[in-house]
Amino acid sequence: MANKQIVFSDRLVGLSIQNGLVRLDLAVNAGTVKGKDDKPAQRLEVTTQLVMPLDAFANAVDMQRKLLADVIAREQSLRDASASAANTAKAP
Repeated sequence: MANKQIVFSDRLVGLSIQNGLVRLDLAVNAGTVKGKDDKPAQRLEVTTQLVMPLDAFANAVDMQRKLLADVIAREQSLRDASASAANTAKAP
């Protein structure tokens, strides 16, 4: 059995497809630098490249869409419950 490896990433910074393989470049925050107009900007350092077949990537995107829909539904449910509780508390 393979060992499970955990990789942390602050951001996806690159995405490409070559020969049926999708490559995702993952980066972490590596401090700040001077950006446009001398304003501080986040500096990202690529630490990991995830490579997967196109069909596996498509499956991963579908899983992410479902998870995002679930998160949105949960947030809406919490907002509705909070609004209902607030309205109940205001009732005489």
